[in-house]
Amino acid sequence: MKIKIKRVIILNIVRFFNAYKIKELILLFENCKFTTSSQKRPMLISVVDGKRSSQGLTDRFKGIISMYALSKATNTLYRIVYTHPFHLTEFLIPNTFNWLPQENELSDSVRDVRYRILRKNPRVNKMLRYFPLKKQYRVYGNYDYIEQINLKFDKNYTFNGLFNELFKPTKLLENELNYHLEKIGKKYIACTFRFQSLLGDFKEYHFKSITAEKQKQLIDTCKNALIKLIESNDCTVLVTSDSIRFLTEISALKSVYIIPGKVVHVDCTTGETNNVYMKSFVDFFMIGNAEKVFIIGTKQMYATQFPVYAAALFNKPFERIRC
Repeated sequence: MKIKIKRVIILNIVRFFNAYKIKELILLFENCKFTTSSQKRPMLISVVDGKRSSQGLTDRFKGIISMYALSKATNTLYRIVYTHPFHLTEFLIPNTFNWLPQENELSDSVRDVRYRILRKNPRVNKMLRYFPLKKQYRVYGNYDYIEQINLKFDKNYTFNGLFNELFKPTKLLENELNYHLEKIGKKYIACTFRFQSLLGDFKEYHFKSITAEKQKQLIDTCKNALIKLIESNDCTVLVTSDSIRFLTEISALKSVYIIPGKVVHVDCTTGETNNVYMKSFVDFFMIGNAEKVFIIGTKQMYATQFPVYAAALFNKPFERIRC
């Protein structure tokens, strides 16, 4: 009973902070100066800078692509500030639209800037009350609002269309992709296993691991499901996972291709080299280049969206398999 009361109190405190935008005000006063207005142009800015949790790579792309769609639909200037835990320009650079802030374009005055945190499943209408923008809105968002924006503005935006307007791989990422595409061959399928912390070898928020006995059972269950997939497809299978332990267990299987490298969660791991963070981008694009994309998992495993959006980027078929 005491635990339930404590949870209710915490929930009400969170609701109070959210309702009065106190977190946004704290961000404003911590990051901006009490100066006169610098008369900078109003704009919409997607921010990933480590001052707020931005969750995983896919969630970050969801928020960025959605805000870009909103900027296009409202004819609003748009920029991206992505600096944590790496600078996005190490892996992706502007393609047909230049989203990089220009010199002296961003304001640091409390008079010019507003912060907005798009929390769980808010409707895009909550953002529209600020349009047409009169200030620079720095937005932390990690949800997909493309469908809502299409309905509201009678558009037909797609994730892959918007993504390709914004981004293209850097030469470094492109070289990595070409290397693995040459090694794996022209025809392959992709399969992802997302364990979070269940196997005890992947750091992600507060998630806990299961017992050694249950870990072995889970690995065996997933391995057997993968073997069935291999037997029913006459091609190489690219296997990606957040568990190095699982990848090691299945590495000797026939027709399996694994991209080497350390696996980390971009919202939970800082201070790594760009070579470590590179693997997430290589996995994402390699999954999308597959003939078909699969997710295999049990009920207790996380229903990841990472391969779903990788498949969407390349218009590839996608299927979930419960084992």
